Amino acid sequence: MDWKSTAAISGAGLLATWFFSMPVVQPPATNPIAPAAGAPQASATTIDIQQEAARLQLRTHQESRYNETSRNPFRFGARPAPEARSAGTSGPPPVAQPDTIPLAPPPPRLSLDGIATDVVDGQEQRTAILNTDSGLVLVKEGEQVAGQFRVVTIAADAVELVNVTDGSTLRVVLR
Repeated sequence: MDWKSTAAISGAGLLATWFFSMPVVQPPATNPIAPAAGAPQASATTIDIQQEAARLQLRTHQESRYNETSRNPFRFGARPAPEARSAGTSGPPPVAQPDTIPLAPPPPRLSLDGIATDVVDGQEQRTAILNTDSGLVLVKEGEQVAGQFRVVTIAADAVELVNVTDGSTLRVVLR
């Protein structure tokens, strides 16, 4: 095939595509609708719209009064007081809510990560490696840990701590 036959086939394809993609033209109607026949339909539509508008004007929604909810997720502490009941209603009397007692802060988290042993002048000296809220701490007997504990004894696999505020003993075992 040479270039002339390729151009002729391509041109014929483009021409056929153009003819078939043209919109279909419908001939104008030979029997036009009489203006008198169209007028009653337009007035009936207008009357229906006016009736619907009047009906909708009568059915306006009354705005509901805003009531503040009793639950506020951003307000903590005391609960709201229960609403007063009228004298005619029956039921159990309202129970007074006790005041909340503030909880004591949780004790600091302590865990024993390891024990190091050094020989100084023929005696063993142990150092405990404790993991606290503030990080790793190396302590010996008699030193304070976390501001409220004092190290009493360091054994091969455990450490005994005494709370300096109340005198209670805490034993932390090697994990």
